[in-house]
Amino acid sequence: MCGIIGILKTESGKTLKSGIESLLPYVEHRGPDEWGSYAAPGIGLGHSRLSIIDIDHGHQPMVSSRSSLVYNGEVYNYIELREELRSLGAVFTTDSDTEVIQKAIEIWGVDAFSRFNGQFALLYWDKNREILITARDRYGIRPLYCLKADNGFYFSSELKVFDHLESRKRYWSPQNLLEHGLLWNTLGSSTVFNNISSLEGGHYQEFTQNEALESKAYYVMGENASLTDSNISFSDSVHIFKEKLRESVQLRLRSDVPVGCYLSGGIDSSVISYLAKDINKQQFKSFSVTFSDPLFDESEYQKIMVDSLQSDHYSVNVDGTLIEKNFFKAALHFERPVLRTAPVPLFLLSQKVREENTKVVLTGEAADEILFGYDTFKELKLLSLWKQGLSEEEILNTLLQLNPHLNHYKDKTQAGFLKMYYEDFLKRFEGPLAGLSMRVNNNQVLAKMFNKDWDIAFDYNYLADKIDSLTPKHVYSWSLLKRNQFWEMKTLLSGYLLSAQGDRMAMAHGVEGRFPFLDHNLIEWLLTLPDSAKLNGFSTKYLLKEAYKNEIPSPIINRPKRPYMAPDLGAFFPNGKDGFLVQKFLNKDIIKRFGIYDPKMVERFLFKISRRGLKSAGYRDNMLISFLMSNQIIEYQIRDPEIKTNNMDRQAVCILEE
Repeated sequence: MCGIIGILKTESGKTLKSGIESLLPYVEHRGPDEWGSYAAPGIGLGHSRLSIIDIDHGHQPMVSSRSSLVYNGEVYNYIELREELRSLGAVFTTDSDTEVIQKAIEIWGVDAFSRFNGQFALLYWDKNREILITARDRYGIRPLYCLKADNGFYFSSELKVFDHLESRKRYWSPQNLLEHGLLWNTLGSSTVFNNISSLEGGHYQEFTQNEALESKAYYVMGENASLTDSNISFSDSVHIFKEKLRESVQLRLRSDVPVGCYLSGGIDSSVISYLAKDINKQQFKSFSVTFSDPLFDESEYQKIMVDSLQSDHYSVNVDGTLIEKNFFKAALHFERPVLRTAPVPLFLLSQKVREENTKVVLTGEAADEILFGYDTFKELKLLSLWKQGLSEEEILNTLLQLNPHLNHYKDKTQAGFLKMYYEDFLKRFEGPLAGLSMRVNNNQVLAKMFNKDWDIAFDYNYLADKIDSLTPKHVYSWSLLKRNQFWEMKTLLSGYLLSAQGDRMAMAHGVEGRFPFLDHNLIEWLLTLPDSAKLNGFSTKYLLKEAYKNEIPSPIINRPKRPYMAPDLGAFFPNGKDGFLVQKFLNKDIIKRFGIYDPKMVERFLFKISRRGLKSAGYRDNMLISFLMSNQIIEYQIRDPEIKTNNMDRQAVCILEE
């Protein structure tokens, strides 16, 4: 995995070379092994490399007589593609997947992207047409941003690069910042910054020096899936599912360096780790986060799986003190506000992975989306049954079983309050937002916190209309639960789990995460199954549990769903008092100076915490502190970015064409 940078503007190659090389240090953490640059009149490309495939020869930028390419990611089926391209006359001089990608685009053009199975973001300069082509993997696993300047375009894997352009900074878009807070992501190609766009997953876009052509989709989830559920038996579904998941893991084990696994203690990462061991038949390293607070700790289940796998296991133990100490450093890599502190332990874990000489890890990300593991799927099913006439007793009993990890869901005296809460969604759960309605409802308090001069307010209908306009027509023919899957993948998955909690935290220490559940062949097949294969009654991820009940220890198969969480408020208020981050970034003066939030509202929020104490704090309070704090730190970074210089000893490629 790597960092890429591009400049497309009417300047000499020599000038663009200097510009590219001045920006590369700011993505060095993504690719600490080597860097390279390519420049010609009007185009500059830069690459910071994490060497994984063909370590000795896969240097970038990769330049041929027809094109120049920089690419961040892995295309796992590159071996099969190389043989196909050879049959068409392509000649290869390396064993790298980068050269396969370059030749594929030279021969097939933009049709090549739909042939790739992997995770990638790329910049491809077509020398003959003088066109820059950008592309991103189907699910937006790897990032790619674009800033339009007066005289051209800048591209980067990370937003912080743009802070080092002459007289250019990131400028917040108030409405998009609220949208991000509500959905955990901005919609379409927008970002939280009004001068920066993000190429959508499954899209490519062409640029000239003067114009950005309209981006086009080469992949839309479920576009070619059958409109009716498959009628194969459940036992056959289990067999096919295991085959497809095994194939996905096998592809993602392709590497010229050792591949480890993240092991959370849940079924998703346990299955992936089991398959990795079963396929490779070799000793491998596994990595976990443990917590000092038993409320968050899952080490009991991690130990069960480690004993089963006999892996070479490493863990990082985290408490609130460590989170507060490292939140600032992690936030510089978030690059957008977060609503949980959960990314910080993963920041520390990737540091441990790197210390143990491991560059690649498999994780269980995306199983909750594609196999209906989230609470929202159960909530939608309950609301559907409720609307159809479920009895009062059945409603109350089901509500108490929805979220077993939350204490107030176990308390029978709270059933009436829970019923009142969910009753509010009966009229809108079938609308465009589906299960996102609950998340939006909980997060809308953010609108009251922003600077009053911004004049932004929460508008449910505006958001619903926007999502409706971005929903492909074929998605409305799906079941309610599958529609919810579509938008969970577009928002929470791509905007948070694969970004702030995935790519940014791993790549902060030069570690590549790979996600077997995000193989498009697997996902497209799963869309053809009935909902009951994934959510059986109110048992989530039913297919996964049934498929591996004989391979994974029963305590892990049968344990209640528990989301990964970390200390939030407690980390920022040690012993119930303002911690150093609260004092530095949420004091009245800096809130007023940065101008993002209303000083009175922030002061009122902090007073409430000090008056009522941490034990009385709820979800919204935990969400607010993480969002406010990360937003303030990012603004601090924008105003005073760290200055870095290149290490010339790491330079592997330097090509100047004038």
